[in-house]
Amino acid sequence: MVGAVPWLALGSFASGVGSLYLLAQLRDHWDKPGAKWFVATIATITVWCGTYGVAVLASTPLVRRGLEAVTWVCLVWIGFFFLAFALGYTGRTTILESRLFTGLAAVPAAGSLLALTNPFHTLLWDDFRPLAVDGASLVQYTFQPLGYVVVFVAMLFVVFGTVLVFDTVISYGPLYRREAIAVGLSPVPPGLAVLVWALGIGPTANLTTLAFLPHIALDSYAFIRSGMFEFHPATRRAGERAAIDDIATPVAIVDVDGRIVNLNPAAESMLGVEKRSALTDPLDGLLVGDTFTVGEAYDRFAVENGGRRDVYKVQQTELRDAGDTHLGYTAVFQDITDEIQRERRLAVLNRFLRHNVRNESVVIQARAELLAAELEGEPADHAATIERAVDRLVESGDKARTLSTAGVDAEDIEPVALRERIEDTVRPLAEEYGGTVDVEVPDGLTLRTQPVLLGVVVTNLVENALQHVPEATVEVSTRIEGDDVVLTVADNGPGVPEHELSVIERGRETDLDHGSGIGLWLVHWAVQTLEGDLAFDTSDGTTATVRLPRERAVVSDPAAA
Repeated sequence: MVGAVPWLALGSFASGVGSLYLLAQLRDHWDKPGAKWFVATIATITVWCGTYGVAVLASTPLVRRGLEAVTWVCLVWIGFFFLAFALGYTGRTTILESRLFTGLAAVPAAGSLLALTNPFHTLLWDDFRPLAVDGASLVQYTFQPLGYVVVFVAMLFVVFGTVLVFDTVISYGPLYRREAIAVGLSPVPPGLAVLVWALGIGPTANLTTLAFLPHIALDSYAFIRSGMFEFHPATRRAGERAAIDDIATPVAIVDVDGRIVNLNPAAESMLGVEKRSALTDPLDGLLVGDTFTVGEAYDRFAVENGGRRDVYKVQQTELRDAGDTHLGYTAVFQDITDEIQRERRLAVLNRFLRHNVRNESVVIQARAELLAAELEGEPADHAATIERAVDRLVESGDKARTLSTAGVDAEDIEPVALRERIEDTVRPLAEEYGGTVDVEVPDGLTLRTQPVLLGVVVTNLVENALQHVPEATVEVSTRIEGDDVVLTVADNGPGVPEHELSVIERGRETDLDHGSGIGLWLVHWAVQTLEGDLAFDTSDGTTATVRLPRERAVVSDPAAA
């Protein structure tokens, strides 16, 4: 293999300088996935180009032989480093950190040892002859079969790495389409140059170091100018893995026949099996409890494991490839065991409050009325206090049952004539509490909503003002803003205390921070159910503003609120 061009050394040094520039630009990306291996790849190119540039200028045969061996060492390691970069960059860290890949490093290590000791065994090449052409020091030798194997394996590593990067980055879509093409094409020029050199076809000179110039240019475009190390596929792959493996919700992937393709750790725990032993087994055969049918959703699905019976809500989603071929299903098991237990406890508590507490309160109320009527002086005052407290308790219980008795189906939504509805609601309240309620609502204004919950909102806002302000003046008004109706209830009182409103805004109470009644909570829940917004202004009295959609089409569940 003979060849010489005067510019071969200069071209090699130029490639080395280019690779040094790329290394300098990568210093801010050292901690990114695969970056260290990419740096190792570019550093190997730098050594290769520098060594070969010096070798072309060397005139001593022994030095030339040693430098040629170093270029072989660079050749056998560059493929391994590039493959490691591809695994790290694309998020395949499990493979990269495996014992198998670590053991794979023995291949380039053995190739390096063979290259450095080749003069003693000539297993890689033989008949080494220095040749001076136009002032350049080149060499000619004959490849041995093992030499071809070493070159082939090194190029195979590069091919595998290129395929991984190209395929993974392309899957991002148009975001890095051009950059992925650049990465995929960058190994082509040096790869072709190595083939031409090894097979002895075309130019006789080894032009690999010159071919690194377009390689460095393409990599610089992809990783520096376009920032492929800023947004890398490892994030996506880790996210996909975490979305299934790291969540506590059992997820099973099955084929169209219901056979297990994959299980996350939560599903292994649910089934009481190990994924490795369960693969290809029918999922229904591992579920003890209800019968599982692929493709069907279940609101309640019982699974027994270790003497425990859990209940899940099962959602199955079809898996299809790019050609819309149905491949299987992703079955997600949402544990609702605790939710069902809470429902049962709340049902029991609700029945207890509705019947036992109310009945006993009525008894206490009646006896307190009798005592207040028959006693005189301080005992009569005590009886009256008991009567008023029980009245408030019964009233609160009635309010607490309001939402549970209000319908939430589509049939409960109907057109409501606002002026008539509000006047009918506030008239008895004004008579009961002795205040004044002014209603300013345009005639003919209708609102398609749930009348019962609208009444809850108006009743509790107006009642709250009348109860806490002697001879209060309350103004109820409405206006139209776009597709919404804005209802305003304003009073001339001192304003609702800040701690009362803060617990409503947070959506929860604590032992130290809670409201004194349930009225504002009822307003809050009812407005949520009506898909509206609620706001309070206490700068001058209390002004409650409720924004409701004029046409309520979507029905939500107040129990969820």
